[in-house]
Amino acid sequence: MEQVNISQLNGRKFFTSGMPDVVISGTDGTPQQVTVTCDGVQLLSEELWPVSGRITLTDLSELLEPYARKTLVSSVTISADNTSAAFSVLYAMVDVGITAEEFYTDYFLSILMGTKVTARGRRELLWYYGSDNATVTARYSDGTTAAFTPAVVGGTTAYTCIDVSPGNFVTAQKHLVAYTVSAGNRSQYFEMDLQEPDCAPILEFYNSFGVWEYIYCTGTHRVAPEYKRSAARISGKFRNYKIEETRTFKADTGILNTAMANWADELFRADEVYVVNVVNGQVVSRDGGKEVTITESKSENSNDDDYMPRFTFSYQYAQRIHNVLQMDRVGRIFDNTFDHTFN
Repeated sequence: MEQVNISQLNGRKFFTSGMPDVVISGTDGTPQQVTVTCDGVQLLSEELWPVSGRITLTDLSELLEPYARKTLVSSVTISADNTSAAFSVLYAMVDVGITAEEFYTDYFLSILMGTKVTARGRRELLWYYGSDNATVTARYSDGTTAAFTPAVVGGTTAYTCIDVSPGNFVTAQKHLVAYTVSAGNRSQYFEMDLQEPDCAPILEFYNSFGVWEYIYCTGTHRVAPEYKRSAARISGKFRNYKIEETRTFKADTGILNTAMANWADELFRADEVYVVNVVNGQVVSRDGGKEVTITESKSENSNDDDYMPRFTFSYQYAQRIHNVLQMDRVGRIFDNTFDHTFN
């Protein structure tokens, strides 16, 4: 792990995944009271003894991660008897290969580094550090373009979330084929899938930078309920006294391009995932869906020229009761992401 002197921390930005060990040097051999504060909360206050005139703070990432996850960007102060430093940590559970300062200004908060395929009716969000103004350049089938300003739908003074759903850039009498979102030095290209395949499931997941992303699965979707029955003879009759239902859904992402295949693994490493439903033709947020748990996944990839990546996975409802009634879709066996053609 990289080591930096505490004097080198002031004013800098670090990812939690790349937080270096901090060295407090120049001590006189006596113990020092060392404190670590994150967003005003004291996380550590210990009297530490120097070794060979140095005190080294290691594994700070594990200490800071739970707090940085709440705010994405946290202010940290490390103090000792003879020195102190203030810096920022950015939540990240990924080794990005560049400094946090470079990533801060040049990239959106996603590991997707290439074209994202989308379609009419889908909801798309982009998140980025800071508050740079964003623009969208939409391209249509007749070769014309149009400029839009995407709506800011979330964020703080530290980061911004914008709505870049393709429906926002539709123009009468024209067919949208692609659009590019720019914010400062950042750029993300979206390409329209004009076949507009049915999607099931639609999942919203917590990515490696601590923000929400959507994945739209276009392959086969199955459900396989299982029932565990506990029976005994009660009052002279053989009865099931306990029935545990587990509904396991099996999904297929459909064929992905190379960039999206690399990105789709984010779903499988996410610790918080929701089924997102479609209500009146609109994709609703996780607040309107059920939390689920990925129980199994297969995400093999290959560099063969003719290989077309597609991943399969299984998931279950996170809640104990798996008998879920969809009040606005009576008689449906799947969640609301399923098109009417499935029933």
